[in-house]
Amino acid sequence: MSFPSLSSSPDEFLVPIEISYTNVIYPTDVFHKDNGNISIINYFQRKNELKAIDDKKAIQNKQKRIIPLEKEKLAVNSYLILEFTRVFQHPRFCSHKKHDIFGRTCPYTNCEYTCDLKRENESNVLLMHKRDLNFEQLEKMTRNPEQIWLLWHDESNEQSENINRFKFNWTVTYRTSAEASLGAYGITIVKPKPWSIKQLNSWIDSQFTTRYNQAVWFVSNCRPQKRLAKFRSFRQHYPVAAFGKCISPNNSFSLNAQSQSTKDCDRQSSCEKAYLTKSKFYLAFESQSCTDYITEKFWRTLSVGAIPIVSGPERENFARIAPPHSFIHVNDYSSDKELADALHSIEQNRTLYGKYHAWRMYYDVYYEAKDVDPYRFCELCYRLNTNRQRIWYENINEWFLEKC
Repeated sequence: MSFPSLSSSPDEFLVPIEISYTNVIYPTDVFHKDNGNISIINYFQRKNELKAIDDKKAIQNKQKRIIPLEKEKLAVNSYLILEFTRVFQHPRFCSHKKHDIFGRTCPYTNCEYTCDLKRENESNVLLMHKRDLNFEQLEKMTRNPEQIWLLWHDESNEQSENINRFKFNWTVTYRTSAEASLGAYGITIVKPKPWSIKQLNSWIDSQFTTRYNQAVWFVSNCRPQKRLAKFRSFRQHYPVAAFGKCISPNNSFSLNAQSQSTKDCDRQSSCEKAYLTKSKFYLAFESQSCTDYITEKFWRTLSVGAIPIVSGPERENFARIAPPHSFIHVNDYSSDKELADALHSIEQNRTLYGKYHAWRMYYDVYYEAKDVDPYRFCELCYRLNTNRQRIWYENINEWFLEKC
């Protein structure tokens, strides 16, 4: 697929930008379609194609078992999902209305959500959050083979082999091959109405001229040493403004990085917002390299208009879900100097800079829980209505730890 290339003239087209990513979840044929015809079903169907590829690998690695249902699935009027455990010690959706859980545009409306544990026996799904599991309770339970045990887990690199013995049926997590993963930390959504070339060029012109030629980074988890080492090496070649528990105050700026505040620059502060909205790049370095582990830091970067420089999972993991040509992966460069040279070229060339934002003509991104949770739970409802397989995880621990 391709986007029109952009110039300072709103009516001028140059050579198209070729987008080579084909294994993506979001709809790509947005140029000649009425966007109103693009349904969330398009996402589910595309994800199913990618999930089938990943599932085949998981079966070969004896992480997952998938067999066709022996009997034709009977029509069900409704499905009941029970919040069987709390989520980080608190009720998650117990006070939410149905449309807040599954979304107002979900094509399936026959799923219900409850936190009433007295309805355990009538529930189709028992939703269990990994951090809140009571293993002793699970061991004592008499399991209904027709009931789906659903594990919710969005953390990475947690070793817990003892969880394998419970043979969970489905997962809701960040992995593409999960039964519900869409919008785990963020999502690419087709705009209801695309921007005009004039609108897009106006936005790019404004950002290109007002943002500082620098990268910014906020980091609070100091344990992942690999990304800290990468940061220290990279900042010798390119200006970076860095803040957080891992960065001493007198070490926040490198090369000619711009100082925008004399106050402490903390997460969720006005200072942080100023840096995010006034810097051209952000170091969206993930703490782990686990397959598909791409967190809200990536999506937030896109939403505030910066270009994310990413590390952690492989490029194809980002390309599956990120807007086309929207990020820079450190693994694409043989050295920090080469990466820095590329950023200097982008920051100084409006056409190159515009290529990383051309996607904004057709797509939006969301990352806040209230916006993305309904996509995952709509997918869960879709899965309940369309599933024709019996699934269980033989080694769910190993599945979660892939490439960590």
